[in-house]
Amino acid sequence: MFQGETRRGRMFPYLDDAICRGLDPELFYAESGAAIMKAKSLCAACPVREKCLEWAIKREEFGVWGGTTARERAAIRRERGLRLVPAGVA
Repeated sequence: MFQGETRRGRMFPYLDDAICRGLDPELFYAESGAAIMKAKSLCAACPVREKCLEWAIKREEFGVWGGTTARERAAIRRERGLRLVPAGVA
């Protein structure tokens, strides 16, 4: 590990440039339609949305990531023939 490198930094190397940086993560794990739309609108303007989405397609089962819901990512995984990478696997 490099000096100053954190687990979060290794898992989400793009996060320092993300619009959601510093926001309450609960915004992205909302269940109501209006709250999900708010999270997705934040993602829409994010400069690292595509990187976030590609990471989440492989690794994230819950929440709004890269402007998509868990259900939307599941559909993308099915289309691509992918499965979620288990937690803790590099």
